[in-house]
Parts: sequence; structure tokens; C-alpha cells
Amino acid sequence: MTPTDWMSAISELVTAALTVLLVVAAFVAWRTAKQALNESQRASLAAAESAKAAQKANEQAQVDSVRQTRPYVFVELVPSLAGVGCFDIRIVNAGKSSAKHLRLTSDRWPDPMDQVAIAVKRLFDTPRTLPPRCSIRSFWRLTPTGSPSFADGSTEVGMPAEATTIGVTYSDDDGNPRCYSDNYSLMLEDSGLWPAPGSGPDGVGLKGDVRKFYLLGQAIARHVAHIAR
Repeated sequence: MTPTDWMSAISELVTAALTVLLVVAAFVAWRTAKQALNESQRASLAAAESAKAAQKANEQAQVDSVRQTRPYVFVELVPSLAGVGCFDIRIVNAGKSSAKHLRLTSDRWPDPMDQVAIAVKRLFDTPRTLPPRCSIRSFWRLTPTGSPSFADGSTEVGMPAEATTIGVTYSDDDGNPRCYSDNYSLMLEDSGLWPAPGSGPDGVGLKGDVRKFYLLGQAIARHVAHIAR
């Protein structure tokens, strides 16, 4: 081979080697770019998921805040301050904010309506605001011992003893008020035997002023026990 042929062969070899290097460099650059693109896509997806999770957390925090600060109104029957055989209704706001425009309904009313039932209906129909951790207490049903117990000869007045559904509607005191409604069943006849506070021994053998003072103490003990119920 002549020197020219050698130079031509070497030139072709160098060209081929450079071509291979260029292909390898291009492949490495493509692979690096693809990895960078994949990492960018994964980062974007992670950022989107993180933003979505943050939004859900924020929405849940708002819901939790409303639940923790909203009013919660419920109704219940309790033994009456009037004594054994009588019952009161308690309307309680157990929440942390005022219940506004509070109204109640009942699916059962006596016929005819007596004075206790009329007072209960007026209580239910009158919108009011009930502050947090406050309650309203009213006579519900009076069946005191002894017969007859009332001037007209009746022994029972007030709301029916049968199960009664009480509807409660109210709103919170937020700038954009939310409305709430619940139903509660007052089951006077189906609530077992209602306990009554005792007043101690009968004081047999006591006479005169001593006995009067003892009976007064019994009455005070019973009423104090009723107040705590």
C-alpha cells in the first residue's frame, strides 16, 4: 500500500471512531434527557398530589373547625323539680356557639290542650337564641301522687306519655349562618323505672316542732337531689 492508501485508511478509521463516539454521546444525552424528563414528570405529579392533599387537609380542617365550634341542641326528659311522678323537658345547647332561631316541633299533642301543653306549644313556637352550654327547662307532664291532684279533679296534665318525636331546627351565629335540624324521641313510657331521690327515715316518734323541722329537712333534701338531676 502506498502512503496515500495508508492515510486514507487511517482517515476512514478515525471517521468511523468519531461517528461511534458521536452516536454514544447522543445516546447518553438522550438517556440523560429522558431521565430528567421522567424526574420532572414525577416531581410535577408529586407536587400535584401534595397540592391536592393540602387542599383536602384544608377542607377537612374547615369542616373540623365548624364541627368543633357549632351549636349542638338536644332535648331530653328528666324527673321534674315538682316531685315524684312529674317530668320536665330540657332543651340543651351542648355546643360552643349560640343556637339562633331555635324552634321545636312535636308530632303528638293532647286533645284537648291543657295549660301545661299550651305552655309547651308556646315554648316550641317562639324562636329564640340559646347560648352555648345553657338549657331551658319546662314542665312536660305532671302526674303527682294523690287523687285527685288538681282543682278540676284530674290526675294527669301536660304532654302525652306515649313516645313523642321532637324536631329541632336552629342556625349558628357565623357570618354565613348554617342551618341544622335533628329529631329526638322522648319515650316516657319506654325508659324503664325512673329513680327518685330518697329523703331518709320517716322520723317516726318525732313530734311537734321537731317533727316539722325534720319534714322540712326531708323536703329540702329531695329538692336538692332533684336540682342535680
